[in-house]
Amino acid sequence: MSQVKISHVFKRFGEVTAVNDFNIDIADGEFISFLGPSGCGKTTTLRMVAGFERATEGEIVIGDNVVSSSEKGIFVPPEKRGVGMVFQSYAVWPHMNVIDNVGYPLKIQNVPKEERLARVMEMLELVHLKEYGHRLPSELSGGQQQRVALARALVARPSLLLLDEPLSNLDAKLRESMRFEISQIQKKLGITVIYVTHDQSEAMTMSDRIVCMSMGNVQQIGKPYEIYSQPANKMVADFVGLINFMDAETKGDRVFIKGTDYSFANPGNKTGNVVLAVRPENITMSLNGGYIKGIVTEKFYLGDSIDYRVQVGESSVRVIDKGAELDAIPSNSEVYLDFDKVMVFDKD
Repeated sequence: MSQVKISHVFKRFGEVTAVNDFNIDIADGEFISFLGPSGCGKTTTLRMVAGFERATEGEIVIGDNVVSSSEKGIFVPPEKRGVGMVFQSYAVWPHMNVIDNVGYPLKIQNVPKEERLARVMEMLELVHLKEYGHRLPSELSGGQQQRVALARALVARPSLLLLDEPLSNLDAKLRESMRFEISQIQKKLGITVIYVTHDQSEAMTMSDRIVCMSMGNVQQIGKPYEIYSQPANKMVADFVGLINFMDAETKGDRVFIKGTDYSFANPGNKTGNVVLAVRPENITMSLNGGYIKGIVTEKFYLGDSIDYRVQVGESSVRVIDKGAELDAIPSNSEVYLDFDKVMVFDKD
């Protein structure tokens, strides 16, 4: 296991700042996800930790070793950082069978052949590929190739495991099963993990903490529950989970949905023109009365639920009714909504 400390790290490409003053302390055995849209700086930050990119400013410490420091003039190359890396593209060698692929890092380290084979088989058992050792990558499924890449990253017993969008090339069901497998392996080995993803479901289910990023800046660091239920700003609220945003304005200690007389207590003491937010699961819809009147404009059958659009004043509100019958509430019906756990954000 290994602690990681990233202090005031910047990465600039010419006049473009890809990572802006990144700071975090990662504990031994912690699973951290860098979450955000494409171009937010999450992969660049991971590559600086790995040593594939040199930070413009700041310091990175892995365990007790300073591996990058602009002030001290230190830059430790990737192969000397004690880090395992799993890439989005698997990067398994097509001409080597599974055993040789997984054992290659140990071969480079001149580990004796008997010990090398024993450690390879230990890793293959861990990733459920013990019977596939003599197969070539072309004879494996995408999920099996990803397991090979994971075993190869772990076989050298790194102090830190870095994963860069490792499941994005897999189909939805395989992606779901693989994220649980990675979580189980991480817990079994007690290894420190930094995981890059744009998939909020992966980050929410696997992480001890999430670093939510946008345009090179850290927007919020917190546990999955904190990121979801107490987003720091509109960007985080929008990126993590489904949410309704409605133009609103404050009057005294109340927030009014624009174009209506419906108001709520102002939880953040914002002033002026603001955005009122509520997640679909925190909305109750009824035909028989409630606080907010609206009209059903659209509905979509999702199998286990109905996804409604309800017009309220100038806003279209998304309501998801779990377990509802398809014809429970017809289109163009007048309905009543009750909101729970509203949030208020500054306008962009």
